[in-house]
Amino acid sequence: MKNKGRSWRRRIFLALSLLWMAVIFYFSGQTGSESGALSGSLSEFLGLPEWLIRKGAHLAEYAALGFFLSGFFGTFPRRGMWLPSWGTAVLYAASDELHQMFSSGRTPALRDVCIDAAGAALGVAVLYLVTAFLRRCRRHPPE
Repeated sequence: MKNKGRSWRRRIFLALSLLWMAVIFYFSGQTGSESGALSGSLSEFLGLPEWLIRKGAHLAEYAALGFFLSGFFGTFPRRGMWLPSWGTAVLYAASDELHQMFSSGRTPALRDVCIDAAGAALGVAVLYLVTAFLRRCRRHPPE
């Protein structure tokens, strides 16, 4: 029964990871003017600097990806899901920056890969903490 639940979670987290990678791919394929218009309108709406919106989006995108990848890699019967999860997200971030070279008005930036890597680490850490909390709750249910 335990393996059946693991298989189900593996498929769900793999699908979420691939779907999220497609979303990231879509946004990195936007032209510079499309991307700027989106972040500019969010900046205006929220009253925050545009650079904060853009870098915050990088952090959030890859936090979600790190979370989903950790869910996927965490279904395999070995310890240490964080390294392949984080590594896969960072490799995808680097490929995403290369993809932007082919989008009009966009340029790749190592700084963005670093922000993406930090976001992925955050997502991995969040899933780790949620998992640890749930395990503890199962071992010590409230009375």
